[in-house]
Amino acid sequence: MYKRKLAASSFVRKSKLIIGLDLVANMTGKDSAGIKAEKDRLEREAIELIAKTAEYAVAFKINRHLILPLGVYDGIPRIVDKIHDLGLTAIVDCKLNDIGNTNKVISKYYFDAGFDAIIVNPFVGMEGGLDTVFESATNRKRGVITLCYMSHPGAKDGYGLLVAPDEKTKKQEPLYVRFARQARLWDVDGVIVGATYPDKIQEIRTVLGDEIPIMCPGVGVQGGSAREAIEAGASYVIAVRSIIESPDPAAAAAAINAETR
Repeated sequence: MYKRKLAASSFVRKSKLIIGLDLVANMTGKDSAGIKAEKDRLEREAIELIAKTAEYAVAFKINRHLILPLGVYDGIPRIVDKIHDLGLTAIVDCKLNDIGNTNKVISKYYFDAGFDAIIVNPFVGMEGGLDTVFESATNRKRGVITLCYMSHPGAKDGYGLLVAPDEKTKKQEPLYVRFARQARLWDVDGVIVGATYPDKIQEIRTVLGDEIPIMCPGVGVQGGSAREAIEAGASYVIAVRSIIESPDPAAAAAAINAETR
């Protein structure tokens, strides 16, 4: 259901841009009054940023940069409400990666806070791992997005590893290819592939077919190109620092969105 929501939003808004709200707090050495002031500043800046850039976005992604200082049941629901008020959806980027019972509890917290989709790590597998997340997401009509190949240089050390022969082909394959095939089997709402690796995007798109959206972080500061990612087969690009650290976030968001058309 979530991937259909994203597709509808993308069609209406003429956008393929997901904006990350990785604003950073500084709590070091502050007393309780200083901590409260910093939390208020962080929440205010996040809401202002959403208001300035929403017309160019298809969704917003929230990482632990905001969740840890603001609280999953305190400031975060107000930020998610703002996103919903503007007709958009919110993705929690927690890269969930634990046993089933723990995943069940954590995903419940995030869904209770209003998030529409959750990013998880497929490495833990389905049975006794991610099955509880998928069950909860299905029951609550939320989305699940899986990692496939991340955007940083060291991604090759994990996602690029060769794994045991596939039962059908009898050949070794890179872990990211295995993750892509699992994503298709599980019918996820999207996979994460770094925009910094257009060749991987193209290869993973071949495995996924047209059914599963590819979402590409790493646009801008990390060196990824929104245009190249889309041309390689990405469905959406994710931009964070290029927008939130810009003196004019709206103009930065508009420019990246224009690249995707």
